[in-house]
Amino acid sequence: MTNDRLVLDYTRVSDDASILCRRRDFPRAINVLQRRDADRRRWRQAFHTVVTTGDRALDGGRRSWFEGALREVVGFIPDRRLRGELVLDARAADTSLDLGAVLPAWTARQLWRLADSAHLPMEYIASVTPLPPAIDTPIDTARVILDCRRTAAAHRALAGELGATLPPLAAVREATGELDDGGVLTLAEVRAQQDAARRWRELAERLFGTST
Repeated sequence: MTNDRLVLDYTRVSDDASILCRRRDFPRAINVLQRRDADRRRWRQAFHTVVTTGDRALDGGRRSWFEGALREVVGFIPDRRLRGELVLDARAADTSLDLGAVLPAWTARQLWRLADSAHLPMEYIASVTPLPPAIDTPIDTARVILDCRRTAAAHRALAGELGATLPPLAAVREATGELDDGGVLTLAEVRAQQDAARRWRELAERLFGTST
């Protein structure tokens, strides 16, 4: 006798979620997420698949149920970092689902203070992410965190590209006076880009709520 049922506890959670989402069986996809232990690899991938597929496929009452079920899934995860990353994953995928108040709520004024503590002028922030017109208006925390991370990654990549043009042991040669003027300038720019990446990452962590 053939049994077409998925044996959910003996297969990869990411595979189960993909199969059920292709079938548009979202109640069972939610059940898969509820039954499995949340982790930052395959379970997180499975959650992303369910969120993005359901966001595109559902509307009306079914969408409302789906959104509420996902909020419940997120709310029961004990790992605060993972809860926040799930919200950021959903935001990065441009979904419009409300997964609950997981990330801290900040106003533009509070963002200004956090940026100042990370030595980032507010005009820099405004150049990389949308901000509300009024200083006491809440910001889109998820969007700002994602844009801070993206900017940090760009600075880190540029530092890597510049560093690849330097000779081996450039810092040692600089200290002994053996590095030419062009190399000294390039090394200084590498350090500046690395420092910028660090400051943008620091701001993202402060907005996430894991740094004070």
